[in-house]
Amino acid sequence: MTINDVDIKHLQVFVAVADTLNFSHAARACGMAQSTVSLLIQQLETNLGVRLIDRTTRRVVLSTLGEEFLPGARRILAEFDRQIADMRAWQTIERGQVRIACLPSVAIRLIPKVISRFRARHPKISIRVHEEPRGRCMDLVRKGEVDLAIANEPPDLSDLVSKPLMSDSFALVMRRDHRLAARDRVTWREAGQAGVVMMAARTGIRLEMEHGLPAGIFADRTAYEAESPATLLSMVREGIGLAPLPALAWPEENDPALTVRPLVAPVVRRALHIAWRDGKSPAPAVDAFKEQLYDAARNQSHPV
Repeated sequence: MTINDVDIKHLQVFVAVADTLNFSHAARACGMAQSTVSLLIQQLETNLGVRLIDRTTRRVVLSTLGEEFLPGARRILAEFDRQIADMRAWQTIERGQVRIACLPSVAIRLIPKVISRFRARHPKISIRVHEEPRGRCMDLVRKGEVDLAIANEPPDLSDLVSKPLMSDSFALVMRRDHRLAARDRVTWREAGQAGVVMMAARTGIRLEMEHGLPAGIFADRTAYEAESPATLLSMVREGIGLAPLPALAWPEENDPALTVRPLVAPVVRRALHIAWRDGKSPAPAVDAFKEQLYDAARNQSHPV
């Protein structure tokens, strides 16, 4: 025999004999025949090259080496039991972690709502959110640093699975006291003439706008840019300009200072996707969170 021949069953039987000091009682505790218990103890002692149990016709006691071996055997069994319990907890979504990378605009409203609903069902699962540009979102999921990415897609998704999540349209965010708030809708050209604050050139929101609009529509009309939709909203509150933003980044309907009006001529929409690593089975908690995301996306509405 070699050390590879020792398995959990050998340790379980040894600890049962040590606890009961009786082979018959140990056999009942382990659900085995007494002869099987005797054989397993013999195999363990042969493999280790030491006597662990001294037995006579009258009594069973641990040898000196058996007493030395017992605490370590107990630790191994306790750790094994803990690992099995952990796996069952993960499987039943009682424990675990979900790591998400998403665009800042997605993190403003959609993700907090999903986390709130998910927590009500699975309070022991921890959630970590990374707000990143779209390319960085996909890089993080590709490297295994996050479980899910939510973004408008980059060109290369060959090693990822990507599914449509939702789409949202652009509207113009403005102060409630702005003259354009009296309108039902605003054209992009009118927005540019009124003065806009924009997402920075390399952001996903800006790219979606540029893809959907005629070239040069905002030429020389943008004096202020920001990397975050939250910063743009603050600029609008201060009266610095108006902000064209997709629906997930709009202020709440009951915001006392800000309102939105649909942008037309043309209507511009962006498509959001959810992505994960190809060929890697997600943990049950990740699958459950993904389903909650789909639910929230289906129910997402932004009346204006």
